[in-house]
Amino acid sequence: MKKMKNQYYGKSLLFAFAISILFLFQNCSEENSNQGNIENELKETPVVAKLTSLGFKKERIKEYDDFYLVEGDLMFSKDIKTYSKNNTTSRHAATNNLVSILKITFMSVYVDPSIPSSGEDNWRDALSYAVSDLNNISGSTVHFNIITSSSPTADIVIKSDGNVLQDNVIASAGFPNNNNPYNQILINLDFWSNTSISEGSKRYNLVHELGHCIGLRHTNWDDPNRYEGPGSYGANVIPNTPAQDPNSVMNGGTANYSWNGFSVYDLVAIRYLYPAAPVILPQVTATGPDYLQSGPNIFTWAYTGNLANADLDSIIWWYSKVNGVGAPYAIGWGATGYFMSVADTFYSDTGNQTSNFKIYITIRDTSGNLYRSPDYNIMKKGKFKLEGSL
Repeated sequence: MKKMKNQYYGKSLLFAFAISILFLFQNCSEENSNQGNIENELKETPVVAKLTSLGFKKERIKEYDDFYLVEGDLMFSKDIKTYSKNNTTSRHAATNNLVSILKITFMSVYVDPSIPSSGEDNWRDALSYAVSDLNNISGSTVHFNIITSSSPTADIVIKSDGNVLQDNVIASAGFPNNNNPYNQILINLDFWSNTSISEGSKRYNLVHELGHCIGLRHTNWDDPNRYEGPGSYGANVIPNTPAQDPNSVMNGGTANYSWNGFSVYDLVAIRYLYPAAPVILPQVTATGPDYLQSGPNIFTWAYTGNLANADLDSIIWWYSKVNGVGAPYAIGWGATGYFMSVADTFYSDTGNQTSNFKIYITIRDTSGNLYRSPDYNIMKKGKFKLEGSL
């Protein structure tokens, strides 16, 4: 049997109180100041300084044991290393930080045992529908895959919040890190003192939180009553969408809504951020030393294609080290890139003692269509990886 909160209230009081606050049901709501495991005063830390520099209001940041909760349902790591400039890709998108082109095509989702496998608190059926809703968007490469093992390769883990979230927050997630989707979604199994949640509402909220994991902001981010601002972390209006869309699944404050499909502009946004396979076009060239020395080695890439109406400011440079861990990574932007190679711990090809790289770019034309260059392959002697941009 599920535990019950506020069990000493009388039924009549509950009824009257429920009527008066029914309109307050919401996702991404303000935190309760007497939440037991939230510190009364936010400590000044490098991460707090980073979050406020990105445009988040300090009063909207709450500290928990393992993360900061911002704007009610957005989780951010407490490790300052995850906020390096290489974590962001400067694109016109919902957030500056998006999932990489390859990773977006296969993102594994695992449901932790803390989510019951039966009863009202079982969210697994709703997850199957939510994943299907997102996977079946035509003209998009977004694809989630539900797995049954908690192997280290699970990209997103869905689990109970363990009484971390305040009572009127149904779920929370975060934004992409290192070109990967945000790695967890917390579910409040006691939402609003154990109010029963319909399957349609579970489905709606899972689509919403998975949307955050791949970089979608709240559609109503600029509502003055929500205390959200664009900030340098990104709240960029996607072309051909209105500033507000009351039918969007990504609106904040909608925890009690039930699934009724994507709005027209939800689909426009997802297709813009993660369009179907782009057209291949030439050309990328590279220059640099044939033999990398110890210490920094600078080598460059340049876009030399002839795309009509090219938007050179939209160019993003990607690289992967053959046989490396995690790829591809966004390492710069603009018509010409300048990058450093630094010492690494392994070769791509042990026999030849070389580090082998694949470099490519993505670029949009002025109409917003996305294109991708072919891979440009580089083989360098020694144990090296790419790091940073100049």
